[in-house]
Amino acid sequence: MRQLLIFLLLVVSANAEPFFVDHRAVLRLAGARHEEIEFARLQHVVAVQESKQAWQRFWPTLSIGANYRGHEGRLQDIDGYVRDASKLNYGVGGALALDWAPGDIYYGALAAKQRAIAADHLVEKVRLDTIRIATERYYALLKAEASLAVMAEDIAISERYYQQLDNAVKVGTAFRADLLRVATQLARLRLLVRLGEEELQVCAARLAEILRLAPETELRAAKVDLTPVRLMKDEQLTDLVARAQANRAEIKAVDAAAVGLAREEDRLRVGPLFPTLQGGYAAGGFGGGRTGRTGNFGDQQDFFVGLGWKVGPGGMFDTTRNKIAETRRESVALQKSRTKASVGREVVEAVARSQSAHAQIQITDDAVAAAEEMTKLAGERQASQVGVVLEYVMARDELRQSRLARVRSVVDFNCAQQELQIAVGDAPTLEK
Repeated sequence: MRQLLIFLLLVVSANAEPFFVDHRAVLRLAGARHEEIEFARLQHVVAVQESKQAWQRFWPTLSIGANYRGHEGRLQDIDGYVRDASKLNYGVGGALALDWAPGDIYYGALAAKQRAIAADHLVEKVRLDTIRIATERYYALLKAEASLAVMAEDIAISERYYQQLDNAVKVGTAFRADLLRVATQLARLRLLVRLGEEELQVCAARLAEILRLAPETELRAAKVDLTPVRLMKDEQLTDLVARAQANRAEIKAVDAAAVGLAREEDRLRVGPLFPTLQGGYAAGGFGGGRTGRTGNFGDQQDFFVGLGWKVGPGGMFDTTRNKIAETRRESVALQKSRTKASVGREVVEAVARSQSAHAQIQITDDAVAAAEEMTKLAGERQASQVGVVLEYVMARDELRQSRLARVRSVVDFNCAQQELQIAVGDAPTLEK
């Protein structure tokens, strides 16, 4: 479905035709082709492979090969005499080697596992950030298109009123000054419409950018839906903040990083207490002798085992490395505190915007109702020759401003609800 939607968008953009998208399509497309999300996914893949590689250090290494070695000239023998020698040897076989520092390997693998978990959480963070930006830009497009529709309707009514007034002036039942007043108002409306068209194009370009569509794609909202959509239940602010700090991906990533640094500290502090085990076993054939003699080939086996502790830099009593590990862990703790504070602020801001927009909807509903009645009365007075043109023009202006304010409040409320949902760490739901 996602690939089909992308294909249709590319075809439409190539034909330079408007393409209508709704919130559901924006949510799907926001993570479909965005390179930031893909980059985060690749970072997670690398972290997972590094974690697997860290555990694989427990396994010995196996090597298979052959060698040939020759010598001509002076050589010191085992008794210390120096003399001329000409010799060669050759061999073939395999070797099994083990260099096993269990403390270093174990805690290092645990730290790598936590880094992979943190990278996984960061993928979700980038995805939600992309969806949040795409949602904001979609609602900006919706607001611009709905506002433009309000102004277009108002300008159509004003043009009809202008024609009626012009006819009245021609027959001498209206003043030309009133006609010019309406003409001035009509010019202002046309200017507002042109600015609204500019805003619509800018919003479409910004949405196309975050969806990674062609810049020339002419996006439009599939429907100018001005119905408030409540995505979040009414909850106490403290409960919302607590949910956010428990659910947000960036906090989970910091927690995983903190655990990883704790394991890294164990690797540096406890790891050197475990002895390092080294061993090897080689088997194969070996032969040779003086130059020209290639015989004497036979079986050969070598093996060794060693156990030891490293003291000093990189081993036991390396206070510098331990101090570095402690400092890094403290830095992550500070980062977590800063992240939780930032998350709490985002939740509070989203709640404040949502509550304010919801209250504005009721206020603007009352304002629209009052402006509609005022416009109706002004029109009736104008038709009965009791009122004046200025009164009707001002009433139309009040109605337009009230309707635009309602558009902004409804769109801002829906956008704030989506932002609040993301702020508390919930996956965005699709509008029904």
